[in-house]
Formats: sequence, structure tokens, C-alpha cells
Amino acid sequence: MGLSITWCAVREADAQKLLGHFELSPTGEVEEFPESSLSTAKLDTGWHIVWCNEYGSPLFKHEDLSSISSEFDLLLCLIEEHVMASSSEFWSGGERRWWISHEGEDGPNGLCFDGELPANFPTIKADMEKAQLAEGGDDAEVDYIFEIPLKVAQSLVGFKHDEDCPHMSEDQFIVLSRPRSKKGWLSRLLGN
Repeated sequence: MGLSITWCAVREADAQKLLGHFELSPTGEVEEFPESSLSTAKLDTGWHIVWCNEYGSPLFKHEDLSSISSEFDLLLCLIEEHVMASSSEFWSGGERRWWISHEGEDGPNGLCFDGELPANFPTIKADMEKAQLAEGGDDAEVDYIFEIPLKVAQSLVGFKHDEDCPHMSEDQFIVLSRPRSKKGWLSRLLGN
């Protein structure tokens, strides 16, 4: 079993704006681990997480990130553990400032990056490459290169999807909902 998710982080001061932008509202339900389609968590690092149990969630369409990030900074992570794909990217001022991606189809290769990367990127990259070599390099049964985009994101906001997070307020996720479409079933079926 593996996760297939998208999560984003915004500064706590901008969390309500982001939730409002997507018409997301808390249901009152909480989860220790986010199993619902959409959930959110506040971190004591000053960041707020929105978790989507879908890789490449349509909430965060690439073409919309420019307008969203013109209002506030946004850190976006995509994780598809079934094929060992991961990425992180930071948007600010309406532009993508940096991007790191790992496509695991070919094993622990395929790291791509661009932009004004965080200062700790070279250290994280070197540490994960060293760990990969220690496990057997390309022939290892583990892919440490997959971790690079996620560890860079974690270093900035204090959250990683597959680790206990001491920064979470109340150690829980709040389940979110979106309003249902008011269109009838025929309109939805025909795409109107």
C-alpha cells in the first residue's frame, strides 16, 4: 500500500483565505491521520496544511497557482508512493520560485530542479545521495532520492506526510467539505 496525495502549506495568517478560495469549510470531524478526501491541520511553525487524498488534486491546478500565489505564499507537495514520484514547489508573488521533482520509474534517478532553491537543498541532496549509495546505489531496494523534495519542504514548514509531526496543533486533522453543485444530474452529466 502507498499514498497518493497532494498537500499544500500556507502561512497561518493566510489559511482562511486559501480555504475560502476553494470554498472549503470544516465539518467538525477530526482525524488522527487524514483519511477523508480533504482535511487541514495547523502547525506551530506558523504554517497551515491542506491535505488532499489525491495525487495532482484538481484543487491545485498548475494554471491557477499563479493567481492564488499572487495573494499569498504557497508550498505544494505531490506524492505518489506507488511509483515513487515526489515533488515540491514554492510559489510567491504570482510566480513559481523553485521546483524539485523526482520520478521514480527508473529507480533512484530522475531528480530535476529549477529556480531559487532553498539554501539547505545541496546539503539535503548530498545526504540522500550518500544514503542511496550506502544502500547499494541504483540497485538498492530503497529510493532515498524520492525523499529530497519532501525533506526540503519539511525543512521549511515542519511537516512531512509520512512522519509524526510534533508541530501539529492538537495532533489532529480537521475534515473539510466543499459545497455540492446546485446543478441537476443531467447538467452535470452533459458538462453544463
